[in-house]
Amino acid sequence: MASANSTAKSAGTAPAAAPPVQGKACIPGVVDVPIAEEPASAGIMYNLAEHPKSIRAVAGRLLNEVLAQQKSPAAGLACADCKTPARPRVVYKVAPVHFLPDREQKAVCLKLDAQTRKRPFEFASRRFGTVTELNDWVMEFSQGRGEEGQELYRRCAANCSPRYQFEIAEDAEGLSVATRVQCGPARDRASDEYAVSTALRVDCGATKGAVAQVP
Repeated sequence: MASANSTAKSAGTAPAAAPPVQGKACIPGVVDVPIAEEPASAGIMYNLAEHPKSIRAVAGRLLNEVLAQQKSPAAGLACADCKTPARPRVVYKVAPVHFLPDREQKAVCLKLDAQTRKRPFEFASRRFGTVTELNDWVMEFSQGRGEEGQELYRRCAANCSPRYQFEIAEDAEGLSVATRVQCGPARDRASDEYAVSTALRVDCGATKGAVAQVP
């Protein structure tokens, strides 16, 4: 007598389908997509002459490049199956590379570092017509010039070193810039080297019925 299995096979019955793989709902959030990072010099003579390695020159080039990429549909790929805005924001950061040894750091700088990691100093949003105008303001601000620059150095006092983050949204009227600063350990002033970086900040919003792929 044939078994049940052999009977099913001879009758051409298909094996039972495997249960579907369960996905997980798209979780809204913010994703930063790194674009570029380069070393640059904060040396006064380099920046006055707009040397290719100066912060002014490196920042101008990287900002123009990332603003062009900002318009690309590929920027939204970081959100997988979530819906994305028409245009992400740009995150531009500048930070010193070399710091004094721990034994030479002042307590006030270490305290400010811990505080501003959680809650950076924030400055009112500003608007600029071009990258050049933005770059000029950043140079003045970072050197303690103008009302906001003076306020920065009042709050980030002693020899503590600021680390800058500028969040840039572009529209038909120009560039809207929100500024946040982390005040931390003193940099080694024997070096003028800074790290300049750009990223695209994408808001991933939930799409009704969207299911993200299971890794």
